[in-house]
Amino acid sequence: MRKRGSNGPDTLRSLHSAAIQLLAERSYQGMNLRLLASKLGLHAGSLYNYIESKQQLLFWLMKDTTEKLLHGFEQTIAEIRDPSEQMRKFVAYHVAHHIANRKESSVLMTEMHYLTPRNYRAVKQLQRQYTDEVQAIVERGVAVGEFTITDARIATFVLLQMLTSVAQWYSPRGRLTVDELVGVYSDLAFAMLGAKGADAVAQRTNGKLSDQFGATTNGDLGSHVLQISVAPHPKGKRNTNGGARPENHRPARSTSTPA
Repeated sequence: MRKRGSNGPDTLRSLHSAAIQLLAERSYQGMNLRLLASKLGLHAGSLYNYIESKQQLLFWLMKDTTEKLLHGFEQTIAEIRDPSEQMRKFVAYHVAHHIANRKESSVLMTEMHYLTPRNYRAVKQLQRQYTDEVQAIVERGVAVGEFTITDARIATFVLLQMLTSVAQWYSPRGRLTVDELVGVYSDLAFAMLGAKGADAVAQRTNGKLSDQFGATTNGDLGSHVLQISVAPHPKGKRNTNGGARPENHRPARSTSTPA
């Protein structure tokens, strides 16, 4: 991304954050590199030390997002062999990551369709890899009798849509903490998968997720593996976890990954 002779990672992090903010406020069509340069306090020409075009910027954000989500997931379950424990760790990781990076998650969901066909295919390939790895956990659980579902692919799609949607409605002012929401989602996930036995029931976390993911993103972009549509709440209606929906919330465009 950065060209020879440009400054280091600090500027890239600032660029990343400013670009996400503009995309969230104006969408891909409404933002431009001049606005981005102004937000960063740079001359417009200085941006070309980092990016060649608005399309390259969007692709970088989308690709970086998905790669970070994928690598974080792989590290989370790398030392675990039991499918139920892998699933529990996955649910906690995916939900907490999307809560911590909810603005970035929403941007990916709403703006990805602006990628060129080639760039879109590259990002979708990474998303499919993530989906396939989650499906592999489901299939291993079925194989050893821990889960009881008949279609692992559909179950994986439903699971991912359910977990990812938290970025659309979560509010830090709500009545449930991140750890409590992870517990709720874990229970729902294991119930949906038909988990058998007491050992397969999702366990509550120990209050460490907030410390692990934090309230700031540090440039990490939470990706929607599946792009979903969540209808906006009526004006002033409270979110499920107790927070109010912002009045200027822009709903996601609806696209789906084929089964």
